[in-house]
Amino acid sequence: MTTPSAKAKEVLQKYWDLTLPVNVGSIAKQAGAHLILEPLEGFSGSFEYLNGKPTIRVSSTEALVRQRFTIAHELGHFVLGHPDSYRDGPDNFSSQNLDPIEVAANRFAAEILMPEQLIKYFVFKQGVTAISKLAKSADVSEVAMGYRLRNLGLIS
Repeated sequence: MTTPSAKAKEVLQKYWDLTLPVNVGSIAKQAGAHLILEPLEGFSGSFEYLNGKPTIRVSSTEALVRQRFTIAHELGHFVLGHPDSYRDGPDNFSSQNLDPIEVAANRFAAEILMPEQLIKYFVFKQGVTAISKLAKSADVSEVAMGYRLRNLGLIS
């Protein structure tokens, strides 16, 4: 069975143009998803099939770093073959959420937005260790970068 991180690496290899920050919207579209940014009431994003087309909806009223993570998370639901009709509120993006489907989508999103090879390059080759600088380079929140660094075993 392919892990969420391995699947994300496959998607990056196929669609990523190697520029930073990772253009997750472009990747989602290239992967075949229809992307809709609109004000959403009570949730950050969703994944569903509309008229047979995989569709990712993202709340346009949230911070850009949240929108980027939501796109990546919903793309994870699509690529990982999760059933549609996911409506993801803030709790689904939390590290406290233990639902295996949500954990998998979060791991996928982390790899898409903060590729392991890139983070290790910045830390080991460029000597960048400040979470704020790493987060800014990937256009993610400092909280997301902190979790990513911990999950990669780069900080405790």
